[in-house]
Amino acid sequence: MVKAEVETLSDGELDWTSDRWGWSEWSIRNNVSHVASHLFRWYLLRWGDQLFSGGIPFRDEVQLLAGLPHRRLDEERWWEMERILEKLEQALEMVGGILSKETLSSINEKTITVEEGAASTYGRLADRYLGTLMQDPEDPAIWMLTLEGNLHHSEGELVTHLYNVQRLKRAQGLSAVVELPEIGYWTLPDWDRSEP
Repeated sequence: MVKAEVETLSDGELDWTSDRWGWSEWSIRNNVSHVASHLFRWYLLRWGDQLFSGGIPFRDEVQLLAGLPHRRLDEERWWEMERILEKLEQALEMVGGILSKETLSSINEKTITVEEGAASTYGRLADRYLGTLMQDPEDPAIWMLTLEGNLHHSEGELVTHLYNVQRLKRAQGLSAVVELPEIGYWTLPDWDRSEP
């Protein structure tokens, strides 16, 4: 879906931004780079020890992929859209590999602790996926996120950033290409769904 949405765009279209809307402060290139980075950041840095007993993949470049603190792929290495899409495809293959090894039971048994900010972000979707985000009964300041919850969070991020890509295209007089599924943060009733 992402490739279909961006493959014919020029560099000028990929890099267009505006201060008119909050969602237009990041370019199309930034949005796609962010979703690739998101997958590496969450599943390698936060889940790595639980999910990759044989060693974390991409170990030599994990910090550059995680893109901290700006939350995008390292722009020195991955600037061209073709290279960003390659990394997104690798990240999606990595998540597919994780899913192929898990069961419905195991994705609900595996948990990580997350800071309050991450809990409140995913908490907006968590009521759709009961039991995927919980407060620690002994310390309510600690939040536990299941692997299933994290997968829903990632799905929500990916589709919502693709929604932003489509809005950025419309703001430039370009048409969206794909129809988005009704999932993710952009479907929340209070989400900023302003249009150009």
